[in-house]
Amino acid sequence: MLLNINYKIIMEIKSFAKTKIITPTVMIIICLLFSKSVLVSQEIEATVTLNTEGMPTEQLQSIEFFKITLERYLNSQKFSNVDWEGPKISVSISIQLTSMGRNNYAANLFIAAKRTIDEKDERSSTSMMFEDKGKWAFEYTDGLSLSYDFTRHDPIASILDFYMLIVIGLDLDSYGELDGDQCFQRAKQIFDIAVTRMAGGWQSFSDEYGRHTLIADLINARLDPFRKLIFEYYVDGLDLMDEDRQQALKNIAGTIGRMADFKERYLNQSHLMDLFFYAKCNELCELFRGNKDHPKIFRDLMFLDTRNTVRYEAARDGKR
Repeated sequence: MLLNINYKIIMEIKSFAKTKIITPTVMIIICLLFSKSVLVSQEIEATVTLNTEGMPTEQLQSIEFFKITLERYLNSQKFSNVDWEGPKISVSISIQLTSMGRNNYAANLFIAAKRTIDEKDERSSTSMMFEDKGKWAFEYTDGLSLSYDFTRHDPIASILDFYMLIVIGLDLDSYGELDGDQCFQRAKQIFDIAVTRMAGGWQSFSDEYGRHTLIADLINARLDPFRKLIFEYYVDGLDLMDEDRQQALKNIAGTIGRMADFKERYLNQSHLMDLFFYAKCNELCELFRGNKDHPKIFRDLMFLDTRNTVRYEAARDGKR
């Protein structure tokens, strides 16, 4: 039956090529191909949750469609100029809202992204987690429509565009060395325009960790070796786990060792490095908990990620 259907489709396409007459079958084929190309080109699959605890009742009614507005925007846009062919990037966005007066809001933003490890088994790895606290303020009214334009500033869309481009760039980095460069440059353009507009939350250059330090690290050539090691962590480590777990663990231990060497030689502090281990601490503890084959791994991790020393010590000792 399938062969007959395929033969019919081929005949319809040949007929269209000769006559330029679009039959119903050809129209279906065109629609399917177009919908598939649009679907493939989109990079993000986002879910948004809102925390409105303590907000006045009258404002709860006006903000109820905000979640839908954001999800529709994030899941319908193509943010990069990359021909996206892999699985969409799963992104969870949590927004804690506070009222700043009628239709005006301030928000804390938390974003977690996952990188696919095995699409068939639906296995993934948390690739990065961002916290953006106390710097996002905007006006929102029902019916607001968002549009994507990284060459202009919008109080709501620009912060989402900025972080989605970073998420996409980091995902690309995990499949090819420095493949996220174009996304990071586009995010830098969004940042620069916001600073030029003197937009709130974008000019905090004195912050130890903020949008400024994050994008500065991602476009800093001095950190290219660390970005290449992130690629190595995934491709020679996590992606190899099902095929040869022992070799994958050996490779990851080697990569962590090279990250420690890089920090010791070239870095005092890095926003990118801290974010990487903020996302990876649980994963690394689980991978090497009680492992005696790689005794240096936990010493390296405690040097790279001092905030989680207690957790690494417990994992080293096989404890939880």
